[in-house]
This record gives sequence, C-alpha cells and structure tokens, in this order.
Amino acid sequence: MKKTSITLAIIVSLVAACACYAEEKKLTEEQAMRLVGEYKVREQAANTKIKGEEDKIAALHGEIAKLDDQIASLIGKMSMAEAEKPKHDIYVVRKGDWLAKLAEYPQVYGHGNYALWPRIYKANKDLIKNPTLIYPGWELKIPR
Repeated sequence: MKKTSITLAIIVSLVAACACYAEEKKLTEEQAMRLVGEYKVREQAANTKIKGEEDKIAALHGEIAKLDDQIASLIGKMSMAEAEKPKHDIYVVRKGDWLAKLAEYPQVYGHGNYALWPRIYKANKDLIKNPTLIYPGWELKIPR
C-alpha cells in the first residue's frame, strides 16, 4: 500500500515535471510522453534494485537472528562454566606458616599482599578458631 502510493506520487511528480519541462522547452506531446516512458523505465529499474536490497536486508536479519542465538548459547555456557568453577583454591599449611605469611605466597595472593590474610581466615572460620594458630596439614580454602 505504502509502496504503491509512493510510486503513484513519483509518477504524478514526473508527469508534472515533464509538463513543466515541456512548457519551458516547448516539447511536443510525443516528446513529453517519451520522457515519461523513460522515467517509468528508470522507476522500474529502481524498484527492482530496491527489491534486491530488501531481500539482502531480510537475509541479513536472518543471519543476525542466528548470531544472537549463538551469543545467547555461549553466554549460557559461560555462566554454567563460571558456576562450575571453584570459588577457592586449596592450600596445605606447612610448618612455620601463619596467615599473613601464606597470603604473600605467589600461589596464594602474591608478594606484598599480607594484608589479605583476613579473607583466608573468614573462608576457614569452621577450621580456624584462633587466627594466630594454624597447624601443618590443614587444608585451607583460598578465596578467589
């Protein structure tokens, strides 16, 4: 409906333009009709091109929908992987360790991070009753 009204408006404006052009240039009715015919051919070519572009756009919308589905699937897989990923590592206490010392170990939090020992304490409150006393062989959770 909209396309038809646009086409009709284009034809009317072309005829009006041809009439004005014919009046200015003193075209004969035959010459004016020939110009109208040429513009109709151009219009048909343009409409054909528009249809081709609309088909391409529809195909692209289909591809976008497929990609959106793939993205949603990957996000779901990532969420599942995150849920399955452990939220902590395990460290086995050795003789001479204390919480601030082991917090600085490279496999725990790294050099200079001794102040993070309360994280380890909070994660292991069920095992550690006194944060100044930890014993060799204990398996401590290291929160990540």
